[in-house]
Amino acid sequence: MVLWICLGVALVLGVSASLWLRTGGYRRDDDEVRRTINPWLVPPVAVAGVLLGSLLWQQPLVVAITFTVAWVWALVLALIDLEVRRLPDVLTLPGYPVFAAGLTVCSALTGSWWNLAVAGIAAAIALVIFFLLAFLAPGGDGLGFGDVKLAGVLGGLLGWLAPMTAALGLLSGFIIGGLVGVILLVVRKADRRSHLSFGPAMIAGAYLWTILPPI
Repeated sequence: MVLWICLGVALVLGVSASLWLRTGGYRRDDDEVRRTINPWLVPPVAVAGVLLGSLLWQQPLVVAITFTVAWVWALVLALIDLEVRRLPDVLTLPGYPVFAAGLTVCSALTGSWWNLAVAGIAAAIALVIFFLLAFLAPGGDGLGFGDVKLAGVLGGLLGWLAPMTAALGLLSGFIIGGLVGVILLVVRKADRRSHLSFGPAMIAGAYLWTILPPI
């Protein structure tokens, strides 16, 4: 039953997100569209992600719904980052109160208050580490501050599941991003001066560790 409910939530949110993406409301006048991605990819990928994440969606209903919403939210951010190489504040910043509230409800209904404490600590650590990385490598060659804001939310979500899940999920983003960069260099789709969108790699790494058993 939980899985079916989450599939329904993913589908409804995915369709709603696609309709919003079609309006281009996330774009700024100074955005350079690197590639155009069909926004109607969001609903099927959202549903597929729920199906693949059957382990996560065996959690209590409130937890499963919270992470389903987070999954669709992250998908939308990944698509935008691929298109314009930017993670808009209009989506990243609301993630903090929305998912803080969602995880608080999860802890209240499951009695897992320690998980909420770890989530807050993980979010803070992720923000500090990613901020330092972005500060030390400013401009187009390093992390953007949109990535920093995304890292805090992902750290909190992953931290609620387990401390090691947060560490491995965020680290995996760098590994996936590096592998993608190497592949693009080999096939000559990028060079050493190319700036690649890092948000999708962060999201892929986080998703991977949400569907694996906690360590």
